[in-house]
Amino acid sequence: MTPFFSIVIPTYNRAGLIGATLESVLGQTFVNLEILVVDDGSKDDTAAVVARYDDPRLCYYPKENAERGAARNYGVARAQGEYVIFLDSDDRFHPEHLATLHAKIEELGQPNFIATKFDFDRNGVLAPSDTAALAAGWYGLDTFVSGNALACNICVRRLNPALHLFEEDRQYAAVEDWMFMLENTQDDRVYLVDALTLTMNDHDQRSMRSDNTALVRRLQLALAWMLARLRLTPAQRRILTGRVYYLCAIHAYADNHRAESLRFARLAAPNLPTRQAAVLLVRCLVGQGAVAWLKKLQG
Repeated sequence: MTPFFSIVIPTYNRAGLIGATLESVLGQTFVNLEILVVDDGSKDDTAAVVARYDDPRLCYYPKENAERGAARNYGVARAQGEYVIFLDSDDRFHPEHLATLHAKIEELGQPNFIATKFDFDRNGVLAPSDTAALAAGWYGLDTFVSGNALACNICVRRLNPALHLFEEDRQYAAVEDWMFMLENTQDDRVYLVDALTLTMNDHDQRSMRSDNTALVRRLQLALAWMLARLRLTPAQRRILTGRVYYLCAIHAYADNHRAESLRFARLAAPNLPTRQAAVLLVRCLVGQGAVAWLKKLQG
């Protein structure tokens, strides 16, 4: 039987985490699925961990390292399902994730893009994501120029002729999710289901946490890519530019690079709402030490 869902799981050195991810997929109440684990050149015991799961729906594809965007595209090229879901190898589906998506897909009549809400697990403590505040409904380019609240929690119709795959150049690693959403919502929309059915593991080696300096560099490169590739109104360009430089400022600040964070804050400020710009500038100007001291006084 042809699977309805193809779950593409790119992985790299996640032997200690991928087991829980696979169990969350194999434990779905909706069972018409296939799992494609794309091992992007792991040097650990990932292959041995995956081999423990004896299920005909699970396929393991080892390949040379080429970063996550290329691994996802590699999985899509081998997928057979009507819909493809991208799942990182440290995150977990809730048992009703696929059933929830399937019901809404049937109701909507095969949308090209659909997603559910997710939360974060930080050392066993759950916290909401930005999706918590979003209403159910359709979201397009105007939403994603302000950031990618969905991360890579996205389900796509595989045979959509207009589907843009992920940027494979490793210089954009960790930003390719956002680029994917921007490019695909220029002429389409994503439906967000008001159901929390996925948990992301917010550990220290997560791509958005592990290397702030590299991420700042990649965000700047991605901004140039976005402004060159996307058809944006002047307002959309301002919002996108402000958001990218805001993120650059925050990540530089996290590494206590005060001069750099302030430079990015100044680039962001003209493109941000007034209050957000003011808070960012003050925060970068006073530095982490002063902020920590103020918090201690308040506490």
